[in-house]
Amino acid sequence: MALHTHVTDAQEQAFKENADDLAQLHPQVAEVRSRARSRLESVGLAGALNCLACIGCPGYTPGRGDVCAKCSHDLLSHNVK
Repeated sequence: MALHTHVTDAQEQAFKENADDLAQLHPQVAEVRSRARSRLESVGLAGALNCLACIGCPGYTPGRGDVCAKCSHDLLSHNVK
């Protein structure tokens, strides 16, 4: 789909419903991340939920949530699976 492609009403409704579903899940995902971070930090793995590539970078600076303070991506961007 091109950037300026016309979206039908049904497609627009589907996008809206998907966005609504994701918005409802966001608090649950945030809670899971918080609990996971707490568990890892309690065993000495501070920053373990941040991007693995950033943590290995000499310029890594812990940021708010799951981002490096110097990067715009989050832990799902390029972590090793």
